[in-house]
Amino acid sequence: MTVTRKHARSDAEVRQIIEQIAQELSMDFGFDYGWKGSRLDFTRTGVNGYIESHPGEIEVHIRKSFFIPISDGFLREKVNEYMDQYL
Repeated sequence: MTVTRKHARSDAEVRQIIEQIAQELSMDFGFDYGWKGSRLDFTRTGVNGYIESHPGEIEVHIRKSFFIPISDGFLREKVNEYMDQYL
């Protein structure tokens, strides 16, 4: 599942926003995360993905195991909540 969101923020602001989102994911869902360039990778058992900054856009990509009982709709809703909150 991929969610993208347009923005008009500087690269430094976007990096800070992505870091805040990752910290919240970590607290709420137990994700581990780390930066690789402009991309923040996150993972936990059965779920992994990344948040990446592109010029004028943030992309969130999530892959989950078939065995994880969370719907794609729920995940998409949570991602959009985080984006609404921080952007």
